[in-house]
Amino acid sequence: MKMRTGLLIGLFAILVSGCKVSVSEDYNDSPGHDFTPGLYLDARDTGDYFPSSSWSLSQHSDDCIDETLYFETASGRVRVYGSPAYSDTDFRAAATELEHGIDGVLSRFQLRWSEFVSDRTAEVQYPGQILGCLSPSISRTEFADASISAIGILPHYSQWPYETDQIISHQLAHFVQENLSRYQARYTLLPYWFAEGQASVVAGESIASAYQHYDYDPLEDATVLDAGPADYRFEHYALAYRYLEEANGKLAMTILLDLIQLLDWEGGFEDFTDTGESWAFVEAFNAAGLVDHRNQSLTWQRYKADYHYLLSHSY
Repeated sequence: MKMRTGLLIGLFAILVSGCKVSVSEDYNDSPGHDFTPGLYLDARDTGDYFPSSSWSLSQHSDDCIDETLYFETASGRVRVYGSPAYSDTDFRAAATELEHGIDGVLSRFQLRWSEFVSDRTAEVQYPGQILGCLSPSISRTEFADASISAIGILPHYSQWPYETDQIISHQLAHFVQENLSRYQARYTLLPYWFAEGQASVVAGESIASAYQHYDYDPLEDATVLDAGPADYRFEHYALAYRYLEEANGKLAMTILLDLIQLLDWEGGFEDFTDTGESWAFVEAFNAAGLVDHRNQSLTWQRYKADYHYLLSHSY
């Protein structure tokens, strides 16, 4: 497994892994977009078929399993698969959003593209590419979703929302998370609140104010099934994640994801706690040497038990 070995070896020497989308009713129907250059190719000629491994795809990106047409950007980093019934604009717009969005997202993880490719799970079929899928099953309110292998996107460019950049950034954050935190696990190893909180912060979405922390208990939402109906819970997921990032830095959060992947690679951490978190996440959290806002040691058990106390003394 390729990882930032220097950082992890140094760390171990010291110490011995349902998605939110906010879409307006206004749509971008402007044709004057500057699309990234690229070429149309066919998997029947290149052999680069859309992956069919069900564990690595989302419900919507499954739509492209039998599609052979794809648009590849000139950089070679992005391929968008879809039906030939979709327009040239649909393909190019999706490829452009992914191409333009990935570097900004990776910078929040303190990574360059080459580092991400090196650290990315070896289980994906095309580690050097981001795969997009023009998915007819995605609704206008949902717009996009992400998995470890691909990002499903609404194919009709004329119906895209104005906040497309932010939504794609959110989904790219999930794409990066899953690739850094999973090696061979069939399901995400990240608590729901952490995955959504980090993606929300990366995408620049709304974050609850620290003095509002008593309004919701984000750490109770280990899975999407635990989540309550309140839409504002996503702002609290972001608040809980931002607390960790502000106290420890962006790079520490990326190393946490790497540690989760390492534990998944080594095996023995497949199970989940009684409250729903993966043991890989809990063990990695405790091994990462994280601290609170006063620079005191912060274990997962302490963060969960003292969350409101910590937040109430952080401002």
